[in-house]
Amino acid sequence: MSSEISILNLIMDSGAVAKTVIIVLMVFSIVSWAIMAERWRYFRRAQVQSKEFLAFFRSERNYRRVFTAASRLPFSPAAAVYREVYEKHASAFPHPAGSEDQADQAGRTREVDQDLVESVYRDLRLAAHRELARFEQRLPLLATAGSVCPFLGLFGTVWGVMTAFLDISTQGSTNIVVVAPGIAEALITTIAGLAVAIPAMVAYNYFVQQSRVLGLELEDLATAVLNILQLRTVAGRP
Repeated sequence: MSSEISILNLIMDSGAVAKTVIIVLMVFSIVSWAIMAERWRYFRRAQVQSKEFLAFFRSERNYRRVFTAASRLPFSPAAAVYREVYEKHASAFPHPAGSEDQADQAGRTREVDQDLVESVYRDLRLAAHRELARFEQRLPLLATAGSVCPFLGLFGTVWGVMTAFLDISTQGSTNIVVVAPGIAEALITTIAGLAVAIPAMVAYNYFVQQSRVLGLELEDLATAVLNILQLRTVAGRP
């Protein structure tokens, strides 16, 4: 408790520059932790819902039901990509047994509709990019905090050392009592800068890794959708 009080007193007794640096670092810290909490909550919901959607997508052959299930999963990037593509190309997906599309039973020749596949592929890429951008929203702020805050702490450190040397020259003494306040002020800003930067960079790297995992999931989904559409026939295309 006494050390905490001493640190608080040291901050209160610091110069205007050191106080300004500490206040800026506190703002960075509050914003960073708020972003980490919000992104963690969003990422967890997105992961759970995407896992649920992909499992249903792989096991279901009625793609209208898959679309309905995707509509109930608003936080899943994979579901959002599927919804967007299905809404635009619904008639291109195979219909359930007994519906109007019975190309195989009619003896039609299987042939890939390249125009349709390329159109769907472009839409899949665009939708995936939008979802990845949404997934990575606010992460640049964490990267900024992780890269800028150590330099802010270093600035406070240099200023504190300079203050210590100025005190020595003013008082003409190298006594520890003269030097200690400036050195302590320098160390406080250094610690504050690292305390903000380290969690921000750890969180940023974690979220970027999760974003890469999501990108692979969306690529797998795109491949599966293209494979489904390639089973359509030119004669039966819309």
